[in-house]
Amino acid sequence: MVPTFTRKLRTIRRNALQKLYLSRQTQYYLMQEALSALFYLVIIVVAHTAAMMAFEQLSMRDSLWLTIVSMTTVGYGDLAAQTDAGRVATTLLIFLGGIFVLGKIAGDFIDFRSNRREAKKAGQWSYSRMKNHIVIIGSKADSEQHLQRLISECECNLETAGQEIVLVTNSFGSALPYSLQKHHVKFINGRGSDPAFLKQAGVQNADIIILLAWDENDNASDGHAFDIINRIKEQGSLAQIGAECVDSKNKTRLERAGASLVIRPIRAYPEMIVGGLLNPGTMDILENLFTASGESIFTEEKQFDGAWAEIVSAHVTSDMGIPIAYRDRKTGETVTSPPGGSAVEADALFILRTQ
Repeated sequence: MVPTFTRKLRTIRRNALQKLYLSRQTQYYLMQEALSALFYLVIIVVAHTAAMMAFEQLSMRDSLWLTIVSMTTVGYGDLAAQTDAGRVATTLLIFLGGIFVLGKIAGDFIDFRSNRREAKKAGQWSYSRMKNHIVIIGSKADSEQHLQRLISECECNLETAGQEIVLVTNSFGSALPYSLQKHHVKFINGRGSDPAFLKQAGVQNADIIILLAWDENDNASDGHAFDIINRIKEQGSLAQIGAECVDSKNKTRLERAGASLVIRPIRAYPEMIVGGLLNPGTMDILENLFTASGESIFTEEKQFDGAWAEIVSAHVTSDMGIPIAYRDRKTGETVTSPPGGSAVEADALFILRTQ
């Protein structure tokens, strides 16, 4: 018997494909209707222009001008049908035909725009043709605040600012919360483990893909990440992939699968995954700071006066560690990475050194 979880997964995928299929069918129908109306409009213009040349003895230029002016109901009055035959032709071919067709074209266009807007809002639109964008693949239960900070970091970083962002998640029902909509993020309502949703998000043409751990407290989530990375690679993606890894033992496995960056889930600081992707190697330094066997930051309570470069040089030369910040003696403010020539009046140094 097929497990319940597998049956549910197949049902979700089947429903998703059906929604995409209906969306494409609707677009195809509207396009066919627009082309038919346009073809009919061309026939009307040609027929009326020919009628004006025959009945009113106008030149082709004036006949075409009269046709367009009459059909759009502008009515400048510089030209008008004078003969009974010309007036009948104008009535039949323009007012009963042209105005109706123009109205139909406008209506079809409005329907198409409305359909597209609703599909985008519901997360059913396809962004498979998008290029050089960022794809964020969500978790089992995404936090609105966490995603907002992650997206904001992508928008603020100089290297990723201006890039479109596509979010793949099914944590918010049929529409994203307003706080995320304000960022104009593109929405795919589905799970990243389904190839259909990955294709819909355009992973094959993305620059950066951020893969959040399915469950930050479950080691089995690493298998879920491994599966998604393989599916991304199967679609020919050359994007940088940043993946969260719950169990550090699986880090090498995810890297071999194709992840450019593997980081432990840190929901309090989603900005770290963006910085780690854009600055390779920085995450190794940060992870060392969080482990007992790595480097640590120590506070040296003492008064220091002089140029910052001289204070740093003295500590490095004496193998006392690397000062990275100081506490201002007057204001009590912590100053990080000051210029080398800045004058320092400190009552404490924050020093990076091995335990």
